[in-house]
Amino acid sequence: MKKQLITLIALVAIPALSFAQTADEIISKHVAALGGADKIAAVKTMSIEQNMSIMGNDLTAKSVYVVGKSMRSDVSVMGSEITTVFNGDKGWMINPMQGGTTPTDMPDEAMKAAKTSTQPQMMPLAYVKADGYPVSLVGKEQFNGKDAFNLKVDRPEGAFNYFVDAGNYQLLGMKGNSPQGEISATFSDYQTVEGLTIPYGSEINSPMAPAPITGKITKVTINGPVDEKIFAKP
Repeated sequence: MKKQLITLIALVAIPALSFAQTADEIISKHVAALGGADKIAAVKTMSIEQNMSIMGNDLTAKSVYVVGKSMRSDVSVMGSEITTVFNGDKGWMINPMQGGTTPTDMPDEAMKAAKTSTQPQMMPLAYVKADGYPVSLVGKEQFNGKDAFNLKVDRPEGAFNYFVDAGNYQLLGMKGNSPQGEISATFSDYQTVEGLTIPYGSEINSPMAPAPITGKITKVTINGPVDEKIFAKP
């Protein structure tokens, strides 16, 4: 009887083990859901335009990427334009909302995120393998009412948790700590652009903002021409 019980437990355990997934396997399935590694690797430049809202105020934003090299973000709000640029190992910004009308260099703490910032922010897990960042599977849990895999990624700027839909392997959201405090985001409304699946909807909670920022992408351009002069500090 004891021998039969051990055999039964073993038979039950084997299927359970065979269905267990590693962090690496989940990342691979997520990359496939985005469109595949080849499609992602073929993206050299990307431009994203979106409408945003915070506390009833409407904003427009445009981000331009030379993937892995440079990024420029321009946000228009209340008649002012906030510009943020990462260009290689340098960065600068102009923020009239903080009384600045001339470009200032990024502080060293902000430059820790330079590499991550030059990768399209709607696909934060697409590059973790190539970048060699440690990834671990925390577990499976509920995120916004859906079963999700919780993946922890250790980046130079800090540790972040990403929640991947256990059904379709798309990214549902993320949480992490920035130098200013905790930041979180949710992603939705996935649409396909030139073979890549991109979330057109987002909601971001940041210690730098007094309320959640909602976003809706209006235009995505992949591998369009980019004048690299836009990244140069004036």
